[in-house]
Amino acid sequence: MLTLDDIAGQREAVDLLRRLLRSGRVPQALLFRGPEGVGKATTARTFAAALMCDADGTAACGRCASCVLNERETHPDYLRVGRLTRQEIKNKENSRLFTQVAGAAEGDLASRILVDQIRKLTGIVGFRPRQGRRRVALIDPADRMNREAQNGLLKTLEEPPAGSLVILISARPHLLLPTVRSRCFSIGFSTMRVTELSALLERRGMPPDEAAARAALSGGSLGRALELDLEVRRGRRREILEMLDTLSSSPAAIEKLPAMAASLAGKDDATLVDALDLSQSLLRDAARCGVADARGALLHADLYARLDPIAARLGPHRAASLVQCIDRLRADLRFNTNRVLTAEALLAAVAGGPLP
Repeated sequence: MLTLDDIAGQREAVDLLRRLLRSGRVPQALLFRGPEGVGKATTARTFAAALMCDADGTAACGRCASCVLNERETHPDYLRVGRLTRQEIKNKENSRLFTQVAGAAEGDLASRILVDQIRKLTGIVGFRPRQGRRRVALIDPADRMNREAQNGLLKTLEEPPAGSLVILISARPHLLLPTVRSRCFSIGFSTMRVTELSALLERRGMPPDEAAARAALSGGSLGRALELDLEVRRGRRREILEMLDTLSSSPAAIEKLPAMAASLAGKDDATLVDALDLSQSLLRDAARCGVADARGALLHADLYARLDPIAARLGPHRAASLVQCIDRLRADLRFNTNRVLTAEALLAAVAGGPLP
């Protein structure tokens, strides 16, 4: 069974959770916020196991009845809520609290966590734990709750039942209502430094060259580094870099904007968010290029020769403004804005247009 000692690259978050366990004063609503694939859900499950352990310590013992049930993911007091499959919703088979079926594709899942799921959750959380000392409810990804579902959770967050803990996991906490965020104790998770992640991957048996490439292309996310298709990711990065290079170098390239925006937007929100993340990391590196000894601090250090001319054309202030602009565009996605128009707004700004 995993313990908090096994969580890689999240020292500050893990130290804070350990202090909460030692103090015995764990808030009844936590928000684990940070990029995709940095270990938020794994940490939440590990923390829940420690809280629910019959040994009443600061780590799960791995031997008691609660730990055995948590290891099998069958503990009656551990609840997981996430998106249902579209087929389950169609067949009205959503009586179970359920995250994602193993192997289910993104396109098979509903876009939102529904209010009916939250109502079922709050109904169960209102009862005393059936077996352990605590009942823990994990909502992942919490930012996929629709507005009605978030409002349905508010009463539980305002007046949490004794012996219960709700953990919200979000890579995009700005999509949560302010009233939800304000009622949670927030714990931040961050990406790992490229060198740190590369070393970790090597310790896990990965060849050095592949480890370095995966660390750079994953944006410092361990989960993404382990799962990504290296060649596909390299191709997507090359495509976006080409857009930034072309649009920043020639005003005439604006005529290619519609085709570029359609490509950047992709087929769904997840594709666009990933493209925005990749664009932001490239532009952040461009903003750093003018700094002395910048190459060692770049996420995409292997692209320095391509990024430096882009940095010179944009200038550090414009590049930094574009990085901030992408944060705003991500926030706008919560209002179901048109994906292609969102992509166009960013690319037009790269070409010299007004910042959206």
